[in-house]
Amino acid sequence: MNWAVILYAWACERLYKEFAWSYDGVSWLVSLGRWASWRRMALTHLPTPDPTTRLSPRILELGFGTGELLIEMAQRQLIVCGLELAAPMQRVTQRKLARRQLVIPCVRALAQAMPFSGDSFDAIVATFPAPYILQPATLQECARLLRTPTQYQPGGRLVIVGLWVDWESPLLRRLAGVFYGTPNLSFIQQVETRLEAAGFAVTIQEQRDRHVCVGIVVGEKIAHRLSTG
Repeated sequence: MNWAVILYAWACERLYKEFAWSYDGVSWLVSLGRWASWRRMALTHLPTPDPTTRLSPRILELGFGTGELLIEMAQRQLIVCGLELAAPMQRVTQRKLARRQLVIPCVRALAQAMPFSGDSFDAIVATFPAPYILQPATLQECARLLRTPTQYQPGGRLVIVGLWVDWESPLLRRLAGVFYGTPNLSFIQQVETRLEAAGFAVTIQEQRDRHVCVGIVVGEKIAHRLSTG
C-alpha cells in the first residue's frame, strides 16, 4: 500500500467523522462540479412502480452520507429508507430532512448485519461506496433483503454506482488514480465473481458524463440463492 492510498483512506475517514460538514463541498470539488450528476445515474437503474398495483418500489440506500440522494428519491415519491454507520453523517442528513420537512427512516447499523427482514426491498442502491460494499457479508445481506423473484416479476436489484471513474484526460486520469482509479480486468472479474457468489446475475457497464465514464454495477437477485442456504 503506497502513501497516496494511505492518505486517501485517512482523508475519507475524516470526511465521514469530524469533517462531515464539508463532505458535499469536497465531493463537488473532486468531481469538478459533477458529483450530483454522477450520483443521479443510480436513479435510471431503479425498478419502476408495479404496473398492476402502481405501488412505488421500496428502496434502501446503503451509506447515504449527507442524504442528498436519499432526499431526491423521496421527493420523487419513492418509498425510501437509509442506512449509514457514521453518526456525523446521520446528523448532517437529519438537519437537511428537518429543513425540507421530510421524514425518512434512517438507520445506523453495519451493512454486514442490517436490521431488516428478508425480502424487504425492491432495490438497494449505493453510490461511491467504501470497500465494505464488496465484502461477502455485505453482498449476502443485500441478497437476503431484496425481493425473491417469482414467475410474475424479477428479483430485487442491487445498484452500485462509482466503484470507478475513468477520465478521458490523461492528466486527470493520473490524478484520479489517487481517488478512484481506472479498473483493471482482474478487479472487474472480482466484482462479478463476488456478486454471483452472493446470488446475483450481474451487469457491469460504464455511463458517460461529459469527459468521464462512471462505473455502474447492477446485480439482479436470482431464485436459488436463499433456497440453497
